[in-house]
Amino acid sequence: MHWPYGPNIYVQMRADLLDWADRHDVKSGNTGCSSGLHWLGRGRCAKRERQGRPGFYDHTTTWLSRTTGRPALVFNQPYRQVDPAEVWDYISEYPSLTAEVGPESWYGAGTSGVYIWNDGNRSVTVRPLR
Repeated sequence: MHWPYGPNIYVQMRADLLDWADRHDVKSGNTGCSSGLHWLGRGRCAKRERQGRPGFYDHTTTWLSRTTGRPALVFNQPYRQVDPAEVWDYISEYPSLTAEVGPESWYGAGTSGVYIWNDGNRSVTVRPLR
């Protein structure tokens, strides 16, 4: 498996990522899209995708639903608090997408979690932490 930056070095972070992915029923996805939004919202990259990414795009990973195999999540883990309105504004041209901002993050190190979901491709609701 190709581990993203962080879990590729730190074993505990790798274990946290696997637990997090299991709770969310997702597996690693891959896209060449610069923001992942077109991939998430439409299942493919756009020829011209919005240039530049907002400041909350940090430690970005893309995820497929384990059940459906379709794009389910673009997950960002910035080192700052994020205003949910900033995220909703950024995804506004994709009506199939929803967003959540919260403290849960497998990256750790004081990062927050910015979830951008395609709920139509999402297979389960989140299971609570044990």
